[in-house]
Amino acid sequence: MACSEAEWVTIANNLLFKCHIHLRIRELEDCDANVFIALYQSILGEKVPDLIAIPGSQEDDAHNVQAVIDSLALDYLQVSLSHITGENIVKGDKESIKNLLEIFDGLLEYLTEHISETSHEKSKFKNGNLVWFSFYGVSLLPFIFLCIFLHRETH
Repeated sequence: MACSEAEWVTIANNLLFKCHIHLRIRELEDCDANVFIALYQSILGEKVPDLIAIPGSQEDDAHNVQAVIDSLALDYLQVSLSHITGENIVKGDKESIKNLLEIFDGLLEYLTEHISETSHEKSKFKNGNLVWFSFYGVSLLPFIFLCIFLHRETH
């Protein structure tokens, strides 16, 4: 997405609002470890693996953001996110922050649509078919997310 910094701040604040996270940012660099940990836990409903609960340094914050990135890459998206590092996020690298925000924005969009479709499909499928639909819908997450991401890049 070719957005201005103000538009990225709006995207970040919209994500925080939709996830019922009571944080607001004024500039892109405000998207720190706390923001990305909160987004991860709110959107995915899970604790960040290997999280340092009480970070005492910038290195701890970088570790926590890297744990978010690694879990997204390995557990959910099955794609490399090597272009984004926890260290760069913590240092305030705008491009890295934008990339991670875009991933969370796409993930929230996909999961919201999937939940809506699943709710709609409940009225059409019997229990066995719903389990099949839900299983294959989730297993296709990396492919569908990649399609959404590529679609955004071309527009």
